[in-house]
Amino acid sequence: MNISKFLLIDAVLVIAAIPLIFFVSGGKRKSPFLRSSSKEELLRKASGKLPDKEKLRELEKFATEQGSGIEFDSIIGIWKFISIWKKDIDEEDPIFSSLLRVFSAKIEFRKDLLTKNSTELSVIASIQFGLFSIGFSGTGYLKGKQPLLPFCLNLIELKAGSDILLRRSLKEQEDKEKSFFAMIALEENEELLSARGQGGEVVIWLKD
Repeated sequence: MNISKFLLIDAVLVIAAIPLIFFVSGGKRKSPFLRSSSKEELLRKASGKLPDKEKLRELEKFATEQGSGIEFDSIIGIWKFISIWKKDIDEEDPIFSSLLRVFSAKIEFRKDLLTKNSTELSVIASIQFGLFSIGFSGTGYLKGKQPLLPFCLNLIELKAGSDILLRRSLKEQEDKEKSFFAMIALEENEELLSARGQGGEVVIWLKD
């Protein structure tokens, strides 16, 4: 399953779990209003502009043939999901794009300090609904000139603020089963990152 749909399913789980969480916590916690940022607001803060479909096709063709120039250090940080394009890059998927922004879907790439491998990353994907959040963490690495970023998420955490309400390990995936992103481009002063996911959709992130 591609990661954008994976996160949306988790958003539904967060909403479904909220009444139970309040019951377990005795109703002492109060969730703040859901805050969401539109695509235009996010881009205005970053002074950025999303590439159109022709530009995305050109960038992907160049990345496939000659490489994107994206390196390990250039993707370290937190990235907000801002836009999802359909598999053939014909048009943006407005429903998935809007929902991922509403639920503050993010992906974070960190240097893995536990390994000497210079291409190894810690990967954390998360969504948030007010006070509550679900995060999936694991590892990934860069390979090839494009490059590809295979990754595996093997831990799930449900949180209320900084309190961990649930933590569970997930089944480790074989290399051939791992999800991946094929990097496309890093633009607008390295604030817009685009990649094609395993399911074929093209994702655009904004640097947080």
